[in-house]
Amino acid sequence: MSVRFDPTGPYEVDETDTPYARPPGAELLARIYHPRVAADRPLGAVVYVHGGAWARLDRTADAIMCGALAASGLVVVALDFRQAPDHRYPVASADIAAGVRYARAHAGRLGVDPTRVGLLGSSSGALLALLHAVQPGAREGAGTPIVRPDGSLDPAAGDASVAFVVALYPVADPLARYHYALAREHEPPPPSGFDAKRLIASHRAFFADEAAMAGASVTRLVAEGLATARPPVWLAQPDLDDNVPAPITEAFVKAYRGAGGSVEHAHFPGARHSFVQQASPDTDKCVALVRDFVGRQLGRS
Repeated sequence: MSVRFDPTGPYEVDETDTPYARPPGAELLARIYHPRVAADRPLGAVVYVHGGAWARLDRTADAIMCGALAASGLVVVALDFRQAPDHRYPVASADIAAGVRYARAHAGRLGVDPTRVGLLGSSSGALLALLHAVQPGAREGAGTPIVRPDGSLDPAAGDASVAFVVALYPVADPLARYHYALAREHEPPPPSGFDAKRLIASHRAFFADEAAMAGASVTRLVAEGLATARPPVWLAQPDLDDNVPAPITEAFVKAYRGAGGSVEHAHFPGARHSFVQQASPDTDKCVALVRDFVGRQLGRS
C-alpha cells in the first residue's frame, strides 16, 4: 500500500492493488484509490476503465484523474481487463461488468454506497464504459466471476447498473473511427503523433470484423432504441483531437440526447487526445468539471 497526498483535493489517498475477478486462466487486478476521510455516510464510487486502443495500458493509467477524484472524497476502482490480441470483443465487456459488481459487492468494506456507483472511461475504455452503462444487463457483460469479500468467487450476474458515466474522448462508434483511420492510412505522420496504421491494427486485433465494430457502436445502440438505460453522461472533447474526430463524438451526443439522455459536452479548444494523462491547465479544468458533475449526480442519488 502506498499513501500520497493529492494537492488538488483535501484528503490523503491510499492506493492498493487487489484481485477483483478471476475469469478462467486469469486473475484481474484493480487499483483502489481510497480517501482517508472520516465520512458520516457511505462514499460514492467510480469504476475506471483505461484506454490504449484495447491493447495497451493498464489500471495505473490516468492516475492524475483517479487520484484527484479520490482526494476529493470518492473511492476509485481502476480496472485491468483482458485485451487484444489475446482477447477479443466482447470479453472485455464482461470484465467491466465484473468491476462494477465488485465495487457493489465490496461496498461495506470500502465504505461505499452501493446505489452511488458510476463509470469513468478514457478513449477506447470510454467506449467500453458507455456500452456497459446503456446495456448493464447485456449478455456480453456476463461470464467473469468476481472475488467476494471472503475470497470466494461469484459468477452471478447481479446488479451492474451505474448512476452516471464520465467519458473522456470516447471511441463511441468504432466502425466510424476505423473507416476514418483507413482514410488516413497513407498520409504522412502528422506532428501530433496520430498513427493511422496502429489504430487500424488495434481495431482488427480487438474486433473480429466490421460487423463486430458496428455491433459495439454505442451511438447505433442508442439511436436504434436498444439502450436499456441512459444514465447522465459527462463528455470531454479535445478540439484538436485527430484520434477521435469531433463528428464521431457529436453523432453520439446527438443520438443520446435524441433518445432522452442527458449529456454534458465539454470542449477543450487547445487540447489533444489523451490530454488528461499529463498535468496541464486543461487537465486541471477537466478534473474540476468532472468533480462538479460527479458531485451533482451523487447528490441526486
